[in-house]
Amino acid sequence: MRDAEGLDAATSGTYPPERNTWQFDPPVVSTGWRWLAGAVGVVGLLASGVLVVVLASSDSGDSPTTIDDDRLTSVIAAHCALMTSTVASLPVTGTAQRRSDAIRDQDRAIRIMLGSIRDDAPSAIRADRPAERWLRDWDRLVGAREVLAAELLRDPNAVLEVPLDADGAPLTDRMDDVWPGDPVCPVPTAIASADERSEA
Repeated sequence: MRDAEGLDAATSGTYPPERNTWQFDPPVVSTGWRWLAGAVGVVGLLASGVLVVVLASSDSGDSPTTIDDDRLTSVIAAHCALMTSTVASLPVTGTAQRRSDAIRDQDRAIRIMLGSIRDDAPSAIRADRPAERWLRDWDRLVGAREVLAAELLRDPNAVLEVPLDADGAPLTDRMDDVWPGDPVCPVPTAIASADERSEA
């Protein structure tokens, strides 16, 4: 008992220690590690900035491959619906002369659509990069159809030669692929073939 009392007296004031045993001095950090941590922080900030810019540009409708501006697609949809219904009422049938006339009438409906879109949404067309190319593709398709309309008067068996894109695919494929979801203005089959005749 005395030994225990002596031990208590000997350790009195030293145990438990005066400071918390779970507190330690901070580790020594070399200057190299500080520079590395700073560099990682700067790179992280830059990466975040780039991500914000990318997301902002994707939300702005300025995709290089699709027309996705809401106002522009609304304008196109309205004028395209009128063009499509007009084309459907003008079938390319009958004699070569009648087919030639029907193709030219359909082409007038397409030109009215294109002119209306260009007049109603010029700034949206400039902002949505593929829009002007899509309109020019329509111009090229109409040009090929006009060639067919003239050719039919010389050769009743003439067929439409749809212009090709740089990869050798029909232009009409690219014209339909420009929409991010369901096509807003798909090329009607009657326009892409210009051949609904029931008799020669």
